[in-house]
Amino acid sequence: MRAMIRLLFTVVAVAFVALLPAQAQEVTARAQIDSTQYLVGDAITVHVTLSHPAGITFQPTGGDSLGSFTVIGREPFRQRGETETLTEVVVAKYDSGGAAIPAISFLYSLPGDSGSRTVSTNDLFASVRTVPVDTAQEIRDLKPPLSIPIPLWEIALYAGAVLLACALGYFLYRYWKKKRQAQGGETSIPSLRPAHIIALEELGRLKDRHLWQQGLIKQYYSEVTEIFRRYVENRYRLMALEETTDEILDGLRKLRMSDDLLGRGRDILRQADLVKFAKHQPGVAEHEETMKYVYDFVDRTKIVEMTPVPASEAKGKAHVAH
Repeated sequence: MRAMIRLLFTVVAVAFVALLPAQAQEVTARAQIDSTQYLVGDAITVHVTLSHPAGITFQPTGGDSLGSFTVIGREPFRQRGETETLTEVVVAKYDSGGAAIPAISFLYSLPGDSGSRTVSTNDLFASVRTVPVDTAQEIRDLKPPLSIPIPLWEIALYAGAVLLACALGYFLYRYWKKKRQAQGGETSIPSLRPAHIIALEELGRLKDRHLWQQGLIKQYYSEVTEIFRRYVENRYRLMALEETTDEILDGLRKLRMSDDLLGRGRDILRQADLVKFAKHQPGVAEHEETMKYVYDFVDRTKIVEMTPVPASEAKGKAHVAH
């Protein structure tokens, strides 16, 4: 009887010893990285291999940081056979220097056991450095500024809006100008003095000031053309003081002015425009010729008043002539 009991204990002990390695196989975690040298901000992938008995399930632990490293991503667990599980943890470091990546912990549970256990990886070391700076090169951005392309339809829309605004402004100006001319024609009171008398007096005063002789070339041409424009406005009721050179010439052309007089008017205005806007420097002869042109234009276009002759005097002259 004692022999049977001893045999039974022996069988149970052998069976227990045979089953013990399968149930108590060690769970291990091994971590590795692709390199030990990284730049600031680089993504560092920590590859984790979990060795374990069949049937074990794992869960990640930890927060958003591992020591001085920031966790920026975690990959799901993947089975490789029945006794290995793979996963990756992606970290980054945003300052330079050497630092240890501390052990990464995982929770696991054995089949048929509701309790949780923990397994941790080995520590790792990585050196993080900044981008080397070449002081011989010009300082510039790592990447050029991005340019956002503008669609063709948007360019066409803006261009159309600008052209429409310009056209509207032009037509409003022309309308205002014609309305002002019409109002001026209806309400303006003609000067009691003839236009040519006023112009000749102004030309005489300008001549006595010796502007161009003092080097005041631009002022001289501005004033001589202003006298010319005022004369044209008083003589022909054109808005010459507010019009451009081309508009004045167009108005004189509509009056059927002779080509010679029209040419003189064009020479006066064009010469002054070159001096005022193109910094042209005429010679002494051109200064004097401009004044002469204005005198000649006024003299040839002035209104000559005819003094009526008494009838008796006219008959006497006719008798003598007979």
